[in-house]
This record gives sequence, C-alpha cells and structure tokens, in this order.
Amino acid sequence: MFRPLPRNDQGCGWLTSLPPRQPRPALQAEQQADLVIVGAGYTGLAAARHYALLNPQAKVILLDGQLAAEGASARNSGYLVDSTLNDGHMSANGLQQYRDKYALNKAGLDCVAELVQAHQIDCDWDASGKFHATAVPAHEAKLERFSRLLGELELEHKMLTGADLQQRLGTSYYSSALWTQGGVMLQPAKLGRAYIDLLPDNVCLCENSPVLHWESQSRRVRVVTPLGQVTAGKLLLAVNGFMAAGNIKRKRAFPLTLTASMTRPLNAEEYDAIGKPQPWGVLSAQAMGATVRLTQDRRLMVRNTVEVWPRINMTGRQLMRRQAIHERGLQRRFPQLDGRLFESLWSGVTCISGNNAQIFERLQPNVMVAGCYNGGGIGLATLFGQQMAHMASGQMTDTIAQIQARPQATRLPPQPLLGWGVRMRLLRDRILARKES
Repeated sequence: MFRPLPRNDQGCGWLTSLPPRQPRPALQAEQQADLVIVGAGYTGLAAARHYALLNPQAKVILLDGQLAAEGASARNSGYLVDSTLNDGHMSANGLQQYRDKYALNKAGLDCVAELVQAHQIDCDWDASGKFHATAVPAHEAKLERFSRLLGELELEHKMLTGADLQQRLGTSYYSSALWTQGGVMLQPAKLGRAYIDLLPDNVCLCENSPVLHWESQSRRVRVVTPLGQVTAGKLLLAVNGFMAAGNIKRKRAFPLTLTASMTRPLNAEEYDAIGKPQPWGVLSAQAMGATVRLTQDRRLMVRNTVEVWPRINMTGRQLMRRQAIHERGLQRRFPQLDGRLFESLWSGVTCISGNNAQIFERLQPNVMVAGCYNGGGIGLATLFGQQMAHMASGQMTDTIAQIQARPQATRLPPQPLLGWGVRMRLLRDRILARKES
C-alpha cells in the first residue's frame, strides 16, 4: 500500500508553460494484462514503450496516481548529464569506480539522445554543457580535483574565472566555474509529454489511478486502485521517491523534497542588464548550494532547498516560505533584477541512497523495481526503463550486466534514526553552502 498517496502542487513552471492536455481515463473494473507498471514517469513510460515494442502482441497497463510525467519527471531542473562532481580521492580504485559510474551515466544520456533524434522531440535540447561553480574561494579546490579527474578520463572541460566567467553567465557572483562538455539542458516536461506520445497502441495508460494495494500470487500479480484492479503476469514498480511510501526497498532508498522557482521571461531591458548571455545551467560545487538555470526562453530558475518532508508534498503556504529563499538566491546573483520576477513555484520529490547507488532488481520472480537515481533521473530513468523491459521479456543485455555490476544501494538505519541523521547532514551541508544558496 502506498501512503501517503502522491499529490503534486500545480505551480511547476515547466508544466504551466505548456498547453493543458486531456488526461487519460482512470483504471476501471477488472482488467487483464501481460505486464502492469506502477508509475508513469520517465522509467515507467520508457519501460512500457520498450516492452510493447519487444512484445507487440502483449498488453501493457501503465498506472499513475496523478498525471503521467508530471511528478518528479517534470519537476527536476532539466539536467541530462554524464559526468558528476567527484570530491573523492584519485586512487586507481576510485578512478575505476568513477569510470564505471560515468559509463552508466553516458549510456543514459545516449539513450535519451537517440530517442530525441529519432523522433525529432521538441524539448529545448541544448548540448552546450554544464557548469559546476563556486562563490567561495575555499571550495575551488573541489573544482580543481574534479578537473584533474576529468583530465584522467580525457573528458573535455575548462576552468573559467574572472571576466570570462562573468561574461558567460551574466553574473559576477561566482569566483570560478568548471565547464564540462558532456551535459545537456532541456525542458523536462516537454520530454515527458513526448514519452507519452510515443506509447504504442498496446499500452493502456491509466491516469489518476493511485495504487492502494498490490500482491503477488504464484505466477500472477494483482494491483488494486480505487475504481478497478489489474491481474497480470508481471509487475514493474517504477515509483522512485515513493518507494518508501509503498514499503518497497524502504531500507535502501529515501525520499527528499526539493522546491524551485522560475521567473517570467526576461524582457529586452532585463536581458540586456545581465549581458545577454547564452542559456546555461549551473550546479553548485558545494552540496546544498543552489542549482540555477537560464533557459532558452530567457527565464531564470533557482532551486536551493532540499528537505526531509514527512508528507512529501507541500501546501501553498509552505511553498511561499521557500520562495523567499529563492528570491534571495536570485538577487545575490543578479542584484540588477527585481527579486519578484518569479511567476512559478513548485516542489518535487527525489530519491537517494546511502552510497549514491541505484535500484534495479527483482523483488520476486515476477515483480521488478527500478529507481533511486540520486538526482540523475532523466538519463538513468530512461535507460533503466528500457532495460527493465528487456528483463521482463526474459532477455539479458550488456547494459543489464553493466547495471548489475554497479554497487547495490546500502542498507539504511531504521527510523527515526534515519530521519534524524539525514536532517543533521542536510543542516551541515546547508551551513557550509550558506554563501552559495
């Protein structure tokens, strides 16, 4: 049983910038399927499409508690990346671990890129790379270590400081930044909509169909929603941040709630005031520092709060308190702009593990689970969904072997110790990042 049930706010700027679409009908009565998938985010949508293509005679039922691709898939910051900031040592063992991690992230990026190219998906694709930046000189050593690591792997990157950095970003706030070539910025809600449109005819998407209960009996599984139920041969659980809420791998995965705000498009005068830079995406060199983007349509997005939130979703009043933090983050970087430019505000759920590992496994012979992307969900979720389709079809692939060779998510402490520990770590990181929020 999933408690609490998902209940997203309606303020996500990525979604409100798109025209509304007609929801698919909820699951009704008793249905039969070859595969039932719970969760219609990137993972569930990719798995449903790929399984249906591999098994054109099969029936797939895809369930979502709200609207498909409008949970975490539409609420992230739109970063599709291969390399991630590594603050560790440069031992041979550490280098190989990072190389393996990079290879999996790169496979996820390539997976999405192939879909976008093959189907000419309009998702504001921008392959100009990403920045890891700091406003604190003491944090520059992290970027220098990261630069050495990227050099060992022969990955294209460049350090920027001073006037060059200010001209590229339109702000003098950051003292230095490391640009990596292997990064794509995109509009995540547009990508999610495209994944829905790509579903084959033998996939039945049922929205507003939260799962109340599921069980596995012999060779069949049964999934119950408020208005109907599905009996199927196989079940894939692709609920990511709601794994703990559904008592799925709750001892190895933990949800965090993030909030973000986005401005209206900057007018010509405002855009000129920040130097007319090209679109960019900045990740903080310090954990809990702000993630900031300038989009193709000249909007600024700030995400600088991460919290353990008992009910996962936030009310409007709770969100507004976070927007004040976003406004301060915006004005630190762009004092020439009005902090009241924000026109959208939203929350979203991510899923983490204790050792930054993902979950991709069988719970039972006919029950599978995938998720826990630790903030890298666009590429990995798409890749894991496709590979889960192969696994559900009884096929072994080189990519499945690659995923299974990665470390498994470590066991987490029991509650309430886990919640206390995560809150203390977030508080520590928030203090260290206070000048980069």
